[in-house]
Amino acid sequence: MKQIEAIIVWTPARWAGLKPETAGQIAVVPATDNASVSKHYVMRAGADPSGLATLSEEGRIARLFIDFQTIVTRDGIDPQAAHRAFLAIEEYRLHLAPDTEGAQFRDSPEEASSVGIERQRA
Repeated sequence: MKQIEAIIVWTPARWAGLKPETAGQIAVVPATDNASVSKHYVMRAGADPSGLATLSEEGRIARLFIDFQTIVTRDGIDPQAAHRAFLAIEEYRLHLAPDTEGAQFRDSPEEASSVGIERQRA
């Protein structure tokens, strides 16, 4: 799903007393969240209610990776669990290092490598 359609929800590991069923866990759900998954978590970021739509594309991408860093470093969510959850967001997959598990290419890998070869020749 697109970043502007996604809500990132998590409960910091240290808040086990507040929400023991989701402490240390993270999920990415659609902004519509018809399943009401988000109500089981304490924290949220993303499409609702942050105003991502008002940011530039670069600003949204920066916000995405800042949220990831905050969730991992401040709130103690396992980095691999956060990575797996964020893979639901198209922009996250597109902006990972190409050799990262789950990375997605805008072009096929063959096209991307031929563009790199052409750039090297220039």
